[in-house]
Amino acid sequence: MRGYINAFDVVVVFSILSLALALDHQPLEDPTLDPHHQSAKSYSGYKVIRADVPLAQVPMIEALEESLDVEVTARIPKGRMLTIDVLAAPEAESKVLQVLKYFDMEYEEIIHDLQDMIQEEIYEEIENFDLRSQHQMTWDNYHSFEVMHKYLQYLEEQYPHLITLIEIGKSSENRSLVVAQVSSGTNQPAIWIDGGLHAREWVSPTTALYIIRQLVEKYEQNEAMVTMFDWYILPIANPDGYEYTRHYDRMWRKTRSKHFGENSRCVGVDPNRNFEFKWLQGGSSSYPCSDVYAGPYASSEPETVAISEFLMERKDQLMVYLSFHSYTQVWLMPWAYISDLPKNLHDLEEVANASATAMKKHNNTEFTVGTVTKLMYKASGSSVDYAYGPVGIPFAYAIELRDLGQYGFLLPKNQILPTAVETFDGMKVLAREVYKKLPKYRKHSSSNAELITSEETTELGTASDETSPS
Repeated sequence: MRGYINAFDVVVVFSILSLALALDHQPLEDPTLDPHHQSAKSYSGYKVIRADVPLAQVPMIEALEESLDVEVTARIPKGRMLTIDVLAAPEAESKVLQVLKYFDMEYEEIIHDLQDMIQEEIYEEIENFDLRSQHQMTWDNYHSFEVMHKYLQYLEEQYPHLITLIEIGKSSENRSLVVAQVSSGTNQPAIWIDGGLHAREWVSPTTALYIIRQLVEKYEQNEAMVTMFDWYILPIANPDGYEYTRHYDRMWRKTRSKHFGENSRCVGVDPNRNFEFKWLQGGSSSYPCSDVYAGPYASSEPETVAISEFLMERKDQLMVYLSFHSYTQVWLMPWAYISDLPKNLHDLEEVANASATAMKKHNNTEFTVGTVTKLMYKASGSSVDYAYGPVGIPFAYAIELRDLGQYGFLLPKNQILPTAVETFDGMKVLAREVYKKLPKYRKHSSSNAELITSEETTELGTASDETSPS
């Protein structure tokens, strides 16, 4: 395998891409496109190819994304190599293989036909549900935004002393951005969790909702977690994109904002490149059709504005920021825009490693801990950098949940609950470990700190015993 790049390599790759580049420069407006009458996008013939790539050659592969119907959907660290998953359209497959073969890279096809997997995954919305039930939420299926929202409303009605719903804004398509505040009412240091920032990562909203469920419906078992911290949880940070994946394009990643008119070919912004910190300084794109389009300007999206303002308003209370994503099973720390290490790296690693160890107990699911730039890629304008930088939250992480690529974004329904359970195990330990470090990061410890005994904090580290949804 060739581990270097010379000028001739660049010429070869450029020649492979030249035709695609010429075809790529199309107008953003398409007067024949009616966005209100769409059919679902088919991924028939799309393949996912996994390749082991020397770090020096990663830019060559990433160049394919700008010119072909190709996306690098995952980057998995492997020593001095990077294992990447490349989603390739039928017409792009041969060009991708040309580049891989030219550089003598090892590769394999891990998904032969993406549409076949999508067909297997298609949800069955419950129609004849028990009318006596006040919600339809379960953890053996992927549910609509409406079902998840109604579940939150149900919890607030049943447990008003524990949970309060806060609408922090509206999406581009006027869906509510609702944060669940779980609190004992004593204004403790706080933990923030968001899910679904990227639309196609379906397991992240369900996992965030499961954590709310455990804190509220299973409060007696998890009282210490709510006594030590207030929890602010936004299960679906990109509801428009999420609903779009359910009906039109399962692999959609971005928001659904229309900055170039109703008939634009290029819709939406990557919300995780749109935060107002080091915006568009690498690892993002200014091209509106790109999946990592950073937006016409920082904080152009109502979703990122709502999150940013909420975090900033509570900057003195927030101690932890967590953003759930999928996939690759990595626990990521700042920085994302630069390879510099965070100033409190040791504490960040201690908490992450302890939490990742807890997440392994149930199903032996292993997570790798490291900075975003070390384990994945550069990504400016990210939520984790915004939380850690301008807001000043000392423990800021992005967690890529299951799996390692066998199913990728199309994680089967039978893995929803195991993913949620192991993640909650990690949250127990995270709460305990951060709580122990509070005196170092706060001038005054919480007023009721003496209520939490060492026995109770030890109990936080025990694994959940739940094995089935309810």
